[in-house]
Amino acid sequence: MLASALDGIRISIHVLAAAIWVGGQFTLAGLVPALRGAGEGVANVAAKAFARLSWPAYAVLVLTGLWNVATFQTSQTTMAWKIVLGVKIVVVALSGLSAWLHTKAKTPAQNAVWGAISGTSAAAAMILGVFLAG
Repeated sequence: MLASALDGIRISIHVLAAAIWVGGQFTLAGLVPALRGAGEGVANVAAKAFARLSWPAYAVLVLTGLWNVATFQTSQTTMAWKIVLGVKIVVVALSGLSAWLHTKAKTPAQNAVWGAISGTSAAAAMILGVFLAG
């Protein structure tokens, strides 16, 4: 069955924002060693540039996620679907919070921990979204 135009637009915007938020974190994590080797502060400049894209993408993810949930009829959802949705909401919040804490980290260890939690929770949220979409 072909999605309606509005559904197609909504889901496409959500997936594009997820590609930026999730994919960007993994891409930047892979580039950090090379960026550090390129000179003092280069990795920080790249991280700040990524933040200008990633935080708006995160906001779009939250908004389109709410829009996605609003399109489902309560009668069409199972208890399992509702549980997975609840877990996804927690994981999305964890992803945003840990990414924010990553930007506030004062030590390399804090940077590593919060970055790992953010990337892992972002990937988990994306995977849960695939299950919710059916």
